[in-house]
Amino acid sequence: MPINTLLSILIMLLTFSLAGAEMYQWVDEKGVVTFKDTPPPPAKKRKNVKVYHDSDFAPAPPRQASPAPRGAKSSVEPAPQHPLPRKERFTGTVEMYVTSWCGYCKRAEKYLQSQGIPYVAFDIEKDSAARQRHRELGGNGVPLIIIGTNKMSGFSPETLEHYLSNGR
Repeated sequence: MPINTLLSILIMLLTFSLAGAEMYQWVDEKGVVTFKDTPPPPAKKRKNVKVYHDSDFAPAPPRQASPAPRGAKSSVEPAPQHPLPRKERFTGTVEMYVTSWCGYCKRAEKYLQSQGIPYVAFDIEKDSAARQRHRELGGNGVPLIIIGTNKMSGFSPETLEHYLSNGR
């Protein structure tokens, strides 16, 4: 009996020590994913990381000074106003990939109609060519709205107006 107990304890200790082992994963130069319990060889290359700088982006628009209450004097000078370059409003036809049962699709169509914006809706469940184009555009859901070169998933009037105002 004591030998069985000793053996059981020994097996449990070995099992728990293996469960705590550390695993490493890396991808070699051929794209093969490797899993091992030893770290990758030091000769493995590190991935290049793109570092962005502030100069890579357009400057933020200037803050608007809030008006001071009547009779109060402000010691803060308002920042000089530099108008941001404004692109022309999109004048083409908006493409929408929709389904008949989608509430957001209906809201988007209603919004475009109310604003007098020309659009064409493609039902991806009834039109196989529309379904294929939806996939090619990377659509994962509906509505998928195409405004010039911009792609919008879902519907938000604010986002739609942004793309229409800065359209190409």
